[in-house]
Amino acid sequence: MPSSHSALVTAISTAIGFSSGFTSDVFMLALAFTFVTVRDALGVRRSTGIQAKAINDLGSELQKKGLAPYTKIKEVNGHKPLEVIMGCLLGIFIGTAFSIL
Repeated sequence: MPSSHSALVTAISTAIGFSSGFTSDVFMLALAFTFVTVRDALGVRRSTGIQAKAINDLGSELQKKGLAPYTKIKEVNGHKPLEVIMGCLLGIFIGTAFSIL
């Protein structure tokens, strides 16, 4: 259920924060990488999956009416916001656990 990409990058950022400091340059770079990955998981992948579904529906309708042959495209479903949030929380817990233990 949780986003594994979000969990991974959040755990890495948290572990870097504990080891290098939360004001270090390396942590800021890791945090920027985390934001880009989470944004991709939440927005870009999800919107392309929704668009692919709409295109497949339209293509199927055109093929049923005999107007044009159509081959379905791959529908990649992105993550829902709850899945990304849970992945981030899981990553924070894992990163903290590995840094403290």
